[in-house]
Order: sequence, then structure tokens, then C-alpha cells
Amino acid sequence: MFVRSSRHLLSVVSSTTQRSFSTSSKNNVKVAVLGASGGIGQPLSLLLKQHPAITYLSLYDIAHTPGVAADLSHINTRAQVKGFTGPNELGPALQGMEV
Repeated sequence: MFVRSSRHLLSVVSSTTQRSFSTSSKNNVKVAVLGASGGIGQPLSLLLKQHPAITYLSLYDIAHTPGVAADLSHINTRAQVKGFTGPNELGPALQGMEV
């Protein structure tokens, strides 16, 4: 009885897993951090830079953002980093962002 029910359970789990498993993933995730040169924005940007799913990191703040972007660009990950400063660059900083 137990063997029969466990076989049935395994076949159900196996067929469900095969249907819901996907090997493809989204390759380009673009993220913007507003307030990136502040006390919370800098460590947040560091953590996001190290995330393997992120391919582009846009950093925006009213001051010192290019320096933060330069520091993060030295970390060897696939995410590209660009810093934006001031109200005139807010639009370009958010262009194409998903998060």
C-alpha cells in the first residue's frame, strides 16, 4: 500500500515539476537607485551591484554620485554602473529602468 501510494506521489510531483520548471530567465534587469550617495543608498547600491541578475545599475542623487559609481565600477560583476547628478539628469537616470 505504501509503495503504491509513494509511486503515485512521485509521478505527480515529477510531472508537476517538469511542467513548472523553466531554464530560461530574463537576462537584462535594469535598476535605478535614487539617493545613491546617501547613508542607505551607498550600501544598497553595493548589494545591488553584486546581485547576479542585475545587468545595469543607474545611480542618482543631487551630489557625489559619479564618485560612488566609479567606486562600484571597480567591483568585478556583470552589472554596468552609471552615476547621474542633479535634476537635469533625473530623466536619463530613469530611462529604461524596470525597478
